Amino acid sequence: MPRSGLTPQEKDLKPIIASTLNDLLLTSGKKKVDIHRSCGIPASTLSDYFAGRTLPTPENVDKLAKFFRVSKEEIDPRFATLPPNLTPVDQSHLVEIPLIGHIACGEPITADQNIEGYITEYFPESVDPDSVFALKCEGDSMEPYILDGDIAYIRQQPDVEDGEIAAVLVDGDTKATLKRVKKVGDQVFLLPDNPRYSPIVLDHDHPGKIIGKMIKMSRFQ
Repeated sequence: MPRSGLTPQEKDLKPIIASTLNDLLLTSGKKKVDIHRSCGIPASTLSDYFAGRTLPTPENVDKLAKFFRVSKEEIDPRFATLPPNLTPVDQSHLVEIPLIGHIACGEPITADQNIEGYITEYFPESVDPDSVFALKCEGDSMEPYILDGDIAYIRQQPDVEDGEIAAVLVDGDTKATLKRVKKVGDQVFLLPDNPRYSPIVLDHDHPGKIIGKMIKMSRFQ
């Protein structure tokens, strides 16, 4: 890259791009040596990309996209383009969303004692801002989709569909965990995206409470 330092955004992109590349390699049935031979990218450079040690250059993103027959955006989110008919954000839809810290038992989620501050965010008119609160994500159990420090916007609702990400209170805890939900009979499984973590099982002996569905996420707050 033309500069030695990386922005926080770029540092967080490295594991995301690495995960995408590994998934593409697995589904294609190819090997890294095939990429090396086809694209001319040095083997050591490819290893760094796939391990998340370095970011691919724009030139190499283009080569990788052509090799896997996908868009450059699919490999590297920095190549995402805005639609040509994009219109400015309606300022009237910018609302203040409460950022929740620890949740006091028995109190409404957005009670004053639970609020650490407010975040100004855009929501379409169809979303009732009074039903939304924000959580700052901690840990790596939902990587690579959700990173430590991301802001998750939660719409308060008592249930979600299978596969959706929910904020859930577990075992009377006063802090919400963010996991994907899957229901099997009388049990509810809270599934992490990171395979290094085990699911949390909710049942009669291990109760929990869904407090809302994640409807939006922002990064680099």
